[in-house]
This record gives sequence, C-alpha cells and structure tokens, in this order.
Amino acid sequence: MITGEKGIRPADVQPIRAPQETMAISDELGRLTSMLRDACPPEAVISFDYNGTLHLHVDVRLIEDVTKIEALLPSLCGGIFHSAQRRMTARHSFFHRVSASVSL
Repeated sequence: MITGEKGIRPADVQPIRAPQETMAISDELGRLTSMLRDACPPEAVISFDYNGTLHLHVDVRLIEDVTKIEALLPSLCGGIFHSAQRRMTARHSFFHRVSASVSL
C-alpha cells in the first residue's frame, strides 16, 4: 500500500493521468478541417485517418463535387494534399469519396 495526498492505494495500481488541455496535433487537424469546410460543399463529410501516413477523406453525394474537390485539393493549404484518388465509401453507397495523402 502507498499512502499519499490522494489516499491509500495498492502499490501495483498506477494513478490515472489527467488529460492535457489541447494537443498540437488536434489543433492542426482542426485548422485543416476548418479550411477544408470552407472549400467543400456544406454537406461534405471530412475525416482523417493515420496508418503510418496521414490521409484525408472527403465524402460527397454528387459526382460533380468529386471533380471540383480533386481539382481544388492540390492548391489548398500550401499544397499539402497530394495523390488524390476516387473511391466509394464503405458504409454509404450513395456517397463518393476523395482520398488524398497529407504531408505536414
């Protein structure tokens, strides 16, 4: 048993760390999302994933929006979006997806 300011706890129990207020990564992704929201149709679904490389996904309903986003992405945010590809969304067959790699 360990006795301290927080009371008594078993020696093998680690205290839970308090979460930090903000993180630099979440701030940067929030900034990118905001810029993308301004450039994409209002109903677009914007998401990111990371699997060794950061990827952007923009899901839209109209194929016309796909071509606009493909043309616009390379010029946004200083050209950090590249290798854009068209895909179908996994769970929403009526959406079209534009995916791109992100270089920060």
